[in-house]
Amino acid sequence: MYEKTFKINSNDVDSNLELRLSNLFRYMQDVASEHCDTFHASHNELNALNYAWVVFRMEVRLSKMPKLDEEIIVSTHPGDKKGFMYPRFFEFYDLKRNLIGTSASMWAIIDRTTRRVVISPKGVNDIPGENDPNDIPLPLKVSGDADIFIEDRKVRYSEIDLNGHLNNTQYVEYIMDTHEPSFYKTHRIKQINIDYDKEIREGEVISLFTNNEEVEIIKGTSGDTRNFIAKIVYERR
Repeated sequence: MYEKTFKINSNDVDSNLELRLSNLFRYMQDVASEHCDTFHASHNELNALNYAWVVFRMEVRLSKMPKLDEEIIVSTHPGDKKGFMYPRFFEFYDLKRNLIGTSASMWAIIDRTTRRVVISPKGVNDIPGENDPNDIPLPLKVSGDADIFIEDRKVRYSEIDLNGHLNNTQYVEYIMDTHEPSFYKTHRIKQINIDYDKEIREGEVISLFTNNEEVEIIKGTSGDTRNFIAKIVYERR
C-alpha cells in the first residue's frame, strides 16, 4: 500500500469550491506513479524500455467531494495481475480516516512504438498484489450507447501527456464539460465508469454524444472509431 496527502488548493476546485473530478483523477495518477517507482516500474524506467503505462478501465465511487482547503488521503495498492492487466485500487479518506470514496482500475503496459499491449514485458519487475476489505469489484465494460450529438473537440497540445496522447484525466474534463456549470449547482457525481477504448492523439477531432438520460452515457468517437465511453450516476444536492 502507498498513500499520500493532498491539500485542496484554489486551482483544484470548481465554482462550488469542490475538488474537480479531473483533479481527483490526477491525484490517483500521481499516487499510482509514485507507488510504481518503489518497484522500479516508473514512467522513466518503462520509457527506457520503450514501454508505457496506460489505463484501460476506471470506476470511481464517491460519498462526498472534498472542498477548498481540506486535505484528503489517497491510498493505493495493486491487485493480482490478470493476464496482461494490472488491477489497481484506490481509497480516499479525510484526515480522520473516514472513507469518502473508492476506485478500481485496470492498467496495462504498451509498446511506445507499436502502441500495442505487451503481454510479458521484459525487464519490468513484478508488482505483487494486495487485498483490502475496501476493494470494490473490478469494473465491467460500460453497457449502453449514446447517439445524441453534443459537440466536437479538437485535441490541443496542452492536453497531451508524456505518453504522447490525451491524458486519462483530460477525458474527465471532456465529460464534465458536456453540462453547463449551473447543472453542477444541483447535481454531483456519485459514480463514474470510463472505458478507454482507443488512445486519442494530438490534432484528432473527438465527437461527443450523450443518451440524455438520468444515468448518463457519454461517448467520444473519432470518425467511426469509439475512443471512450463513460457511464455517470448523478445525485441531487
